[in-house]
Amino acid sequence: MKQMRALIKSLLVLTLIAFCPLDASALWRSELSLSTTLESNVLRSSIPYPDRITEGRVYVAHQWDFPAVTGLLSYQLNSVSFNDLTDRNYNINTLKVSGEHKFGDGEWLKGGLQASIREDREAYTMFDYSEFEGFVDARIACIDNLSAVTGYTLRKRLYSVVTELDNWEHLLYGGATIAFSDGTTVSMLSEVGYKKYLLPVFSASGSGKSGGDAAEVGQWANTLRVSRPLLDNLGLMVYGRGRVNFGDQEVYVSGLSPRYFSENDLYDDRYGYESRECGGMLSCRLPHALVLRIGYDYADKSYLQMPLDLDGNLILSEGARHDTISGIWGRAEKRFSFSGKKRQLNLYGEYKWLRNSSNDPFYRYSGSATAIGVAVIF
Repeated sequence: MKQMRALIKSLLVLTLIAFCPLDASALWRSELSLSTTLESNVLRSSIPYPDRITEGRVYVAHQWDFPAVTGLLSYQLNSVSFNDLTDRNYNINTLKVSGEHKFGDGEWLKGGLQASIREDREAYTMFDYSEFEGFVDARIACIDNLSAVTGYTLRKRLYSVVTELDNWEHLLYGGATIAFSDGTTVSMLSEVGYKKYLLPVFSASGSGKSGGDAAEVGQWANTLRVSRPLLDNLGLMVYGRGRVNFGDQEVYVSGLSPRYFSENDLYDDRYGYESRECGGMLSCRLPHALVLRIGYDYADKSYLQMPLDLDGNLILSEGARHDTISGIWGRAEKRFSFSGKKRQLNLYGEYKWLRNSSNDPFYRYSGSATAIGVAVIF
């Protein structure tokens, strides 16, 4: 494990050296972004804990154009820092190489490899992992107003501490988009995810899986999205989604979220629940490259584990854990172009409000987040 992590770090260093431009005519793309978020309930729990989170992102890529294929080598660093809960600070390094072949009429075939490392402070090394991924995606133009997309991803994740969560994950998706003459588009997407653990993990009852076999979990998710223009610069998008699990459904410890704002980093990835989700977004484009968006999201989530009271005792009268989560948000973004539109400066402000109702008292919470950010693309 240590040798593997050292190898990835070496690759990242070599990539940074390779990114030093030797030819002025080479095609480079870089992006630097920084955001600050004031959270009223940063841990998403029944006991609110406010904090300020700063996230920085560095992205550097080099592109090669060959007769039939466009190649891309990129490196990205995400750094998340908490003002008070500094032990939760972490970094994610990602190295990616990909290729794309275009067929015309908007058709393309993409494929590539990616390696990532997450590194946390000593108190939270349980979240540390190394991840390796290979993917292939395609878009096919069927008829004038119908196009299809499909793809497959194979991913392996290895944890530094909680090795019982090491796993292989397969993701297969397919979908279609229909565009109408009035500007309305209807998209349908179906995705099947399958995760196989390398070691036995815990079941919803709190014991290891019977027979000591490694668990296998899966989920089938289907999404329908409709978007259409309302006025010249006003658009509406609505969606509905359903998730159904299969495989060893008694297993609910199924991975770690890479994001700090998950309800519970250890026990709440998408394989841990079934859900019915819906939402929408209203967007408005104003003069001077100003964009306003407001949205609403709702999810009805069903788990298999039993709820616990705040002392850790089972609440048998409530049945299995059940959550309904709803949120509203708004975002304003302003874009500036300079150097002949080769470079861009993006400024944004965002507000989110979230409420989660649950028969598990620990997960009854609400919270808000106010963020400002800047990104420079060159």
